[in-house]
Amino acid sequence: MDTLYDYDGCYVKIKDQGSKVVLDLPVMKSKEDTTCIFYQEGCSIYTVRPIACRLFPFRVVEETLSNGDMLLSINYNPTCPGMGKGKSVDKRKLEKMVADQFLQRTADIAPHIQRLVDSGAISAQARIFRTLPGRRGQRKTA
Repeated sequence: MDTLYDYDGCYVKIKDQGSKVVLDLPVMKSKEDTTCIFYQEGCSIYTVRPIACRLFPFRVVEETLSNGDMLLSINYNPTCPGMGKGKSVDKRKLEKMVADQFLQRTADIAPHIQRLVDSGAISAQARIFRTLPGRRGQRKTA
């Protein structure tokens, strides 16, 4: 897994005296050519693959709307050699897998955020940012 910040036991980072909360959720690492680090003449972790792997060649793009709502869009990797081959994907199962992943991530970070709110580390007017996938040094926050 890869994160923008060094992992210290929590994916929630507080910046600017509590006025900025950064969600540094992990993403799958990839090779320099952007291919999966676990793929060498076949998947080396197929039996225990995480949801991100099971979703491939689909990927989830998170967008925060101006009203603060989160929009999850399902896109696909056009370079996947299997695109257009095999049986069609069950759209409802795909959407459920994406929703389950989002809910799991939310459940994982909620206690950390609540603890930081309760301790006063997060300001009531804090803005929440999410680190975006990419290579170290090239990432930005949204």
